[in-house]
Amino acid sequence: MTMSTLNERKLPPRRIGLSSAWLVTALSAALVFAAALLTRTGVLDLPPIYDELYHLVPAMSWQTSGTLEVLDGSYERGAIFTRLVALGFALAGEQSTAAARLLPSAIPGALLVTVMFLWVRHVADRPAAWITLFFLLFWPNGIEVSQYIRFYALHGLVFLVAALALYGAATAAISTSARIGFCALAVPLLLLALKLQLTTVIGIGAIGLWSALVYGPGWLRRHRWLRWALLAAAAGVVLIAASGAADELLAKYWRIYRWEPWPVQRDTTFYHRDFRDNYPTFWPLFPIAAIAALRARFMPASFAVTLFSVCFVLQSFGGLKNIRYLYPVMPFFFATWGIVLSFYGGRALRRLRGALLELFPHRWSVPLRTGAAVLAIAASSLFVAGANTGFSRGLKLALGSETQMLLGKRRWEWPDARAQLQPWLEKRAVVVTTEELLAVQWLGDYDFALNRPRFSEMLFSLGPDTQPFVRDFRNGRPLAGMVSDFEPVLHCAPVGVLISNASFLSTGLAREFAAMARAQGATISTEQSGSSALLAWERAGDPSGTAGCLEDAGIFYPDAAAALLSGTRQPQSVSSANAER
Repeated sequence: MTMSTLNERKLPPRRIGLSSAWLVTALSAALVFAAALLTRTGVLDLPPIYDELYHLVPAMSWQTSGTLEVLDGSYERGAIFTRLVALGFALAGEQSTAAARLLPSAIPGALLVTVMFLWVRHVADRPAAWITLFFLLFWPNGIEVSQYIRFYALHGLVFLVAALALYGAATAAISTSARIGFCALAVPLLLLALKLQLTTVIGIGAIGLWSALVYGPGWLRRHRWLRWALLAAAAGVVLIAASGAADELLAKYWRIYRWEPWPVQRDTTFYHRDFRDNYPTFWPLFPIAAIAALRARFMPASFAVTLFSVCFVLQSFGGLKNIRYLYPVMPFFFATWGIVLSFYGGRALRRLRGALLELFPHRWSVPLRTGAAVLAIAASSLFVAGANTGFSRGLKLALGSETQMLLGKRRWEWPDARAQLQPWLEKRAVVVTTEELLAVQWLGDYDFALNRPRFSEMLFSLGPDTQPFVRDFRNGRPLAGMVSDFEPVLHCAPVGVLISNASFLSTGLAREFAAMARAQGATISTEQSGSSALLAWERAGDPSGTAGCLEDAGIFYPDAAAALLSGTRQPQSVSSANAER
């Protein structure tokens, strides 16, 4: 028998083994995706929160006219995502919140879990992957973002795949052409991630820092010219900084990094508190876990720890704060713990099991003592999981038990608002609101917005000299930030209403507005119905003169009452389940 014959006989088993491995991987990925999607559809069909309307309303416009219009403006941010929402409507055959959430958010959210599971399984081991999966399945931020009609779930998936592609290009034992292929995959994905969210820059910087820390010393030892290049680059940076040539550019990006809408809080411990409250066992021990993970599996652990830590620290000192901004890198926090618990947990469990076997009465049979030990360890593990509210919150969200809130914001609905407003529209009242998109959703139009946080965004976008009643480019309606700004409106409009959420009537803002209206000789009346509230003013005067008076004051007047009464503007609502279910 020749050697070639032996090789031929050995070949089929290797092929079968390889096929079996791929089959197991594919089956595992499918099961993980299904489980992740199941945990990310519990509140899929509930009403939208305010921010989700930024994509819902333009998506409806995209379906009907191929534009991203909101009233007389256009919402262009995340246009790719908005088109995906419209595609979700088309595929489902209905304009519903479930259709808007499934394709653009829930599926990318489930894919992120699947990709992370497969990566940890590949670079560490199966136990580490399953432990990471447990964290990911009951991750409250992940579950909420995956049912949020904004681009964060898509951004997280795109960034994660790009980051892992770069990791594979740097660490895998593959050919040069394969490395180029990984990089070719990562570059457009990072560009897409950057288009979706500017915080991608921090993630790219974290990947660059990891590369420099892990590979930099070796590169500098092997290539002397790199040392001179590094010194030249450092000298160039010092010279540019000393010359002041980059001062304006640096000031611009520092302003972007530190900016936050009114009220400015400078809350640098926001993310720390979130982790402390959701993972009180795992967060304080994370520095120790990071060291242990580096000892266990240096390359993947160093990548995970660097990406998470850099983004956590820089986001903490940045201006805007929301836990969803850490969505793309939080899986690396879980992966670090997966590696640690897999590597050291087996030894710890064996010792604990041995201690328990010695602790239980020896007159018990070995199977009885073993069973009791397993039960005690399981109960202890459940206790730890239960003590970390992130898991219980995640379970509640997965089961669809939390129906009123999403990412800390309430699902306000105004089903009675149009009926509330009707008698005032017939009097040709000016329509003011503090909730612009809710007015578009439930009424169809409004005249003026009183919204200080959003006016602060206009100041940031257009400059500090921006005047009240500037037209918001997102919807074309005049926007002001202070109650005092509305003095000319109250002077010109003898009849008007301010419509908002039910809680508005008890605020200082409502009292200040009512006092200013009374100072103009108006009578104030209020009405609350369900989740909406109306504050109306009325005094002697002819409403037909409102437009000319406001024009003289330099204020654009859309005349929402005329548009609503004529049917030119219609409510922009989508179907959803009842939040009170």
